[in-house]
Amino acid sequence: MILAEKLFTLRTRSGLSQEELAEKLNVSRQSVSKWESGASIPGIDKILEISRIYGISTDYLLKDELEELPGEVVADVYHPEDVREISLETATEYLAVIREAGKRIALGVGICILSPFPMMSFIGMSECGLLFSTEDIAAGVGVGVLLAMVAVAVILFILNGLRLDEYEYLEKEEFRLSYGVAGIIEKEEKEFRPVFYQGIAFGAALCVISCIPIVIAGAVDAADGILTYLCALLLVIVAAGVYLIVRVAIRKGGYDRLLQQGDYTLEKSGKISVWKFLMVYTGGLLLLSI
Repeated sequence: MILAEKLFTLRTRSGLSQEELAEKLNVSRQSVSKWESGASIPGIDKILEISRIYGISTDYLLKDELEELPGEVVADVYHPEDVREISLETATEYLAVIREAGKRIALGVGICILSPFPMMSFIGMSECGLLFSTEDIAAGVGVGVLLAMVAVAVILFILNGLRLDEYEYLEKEEFRLSYGVAGIIEKEEKEFRPVFYQGIAFGAALCVISCIPIVIAGAVDAADGILTYLCALLLVIVAAGVYLIVRVAIRKGGYDRLLQQGDYTLEKSGKISVWKFLMVYTGGLLLLSI
């Protein structure tokens, strides 16, 4: 039996949670999770503390050939079926689903933000005398297009939500990664981290600069029609920024969920999922638009 399995066995037999053991060892819960998944190995000082906490010898921990505790059979206390084990295949499939869901959900959010764009454009055309005879007609057509765009976004949210529901247990249940899986995911997450930071940075920058056209229009006292078009441009820039943020954030959340770190530790499970939050957001946007 390898060290990772022994650490898991000892903790579950003692009734300690990962958080409680981490507190006793003065380490993070993520460190305990990595030890139990085989992604890392505790230092010799922590090995000594673990042997003291459980009242066992360091030989039992460090020698794989020692599979039984003195006077007790380890198999009697090690029940892997009590905690779901995530294989490399399952983890890979989940991350692939998250990547695709991130694109579609980000697109849905972008569509929601852009949904007032046609209405504002139509009103601007009406004010400039280019298309509609009255602003009421322009607004009516615009609201119709807005509702159609929101409907498309809702479809995207629901379809992706149903696909993600297959992995909802990752948020609500305790699980452990198969031996070696955590190391592979951590490596992939580390390679993705620069992309995540760039997406957040560029997305936030776009949201900040989106108001520049409005500021300039106000400074030069632009006509109402021009101002309406600039407001529509603001929505385009914000939508692009939010798209970048949501896309990378959802993918980063997939890594965090598998590694049980950040906002995806077990004690924080049961919170509203991303796609359900977006459904609520979309409904609120729809009500405000009407």
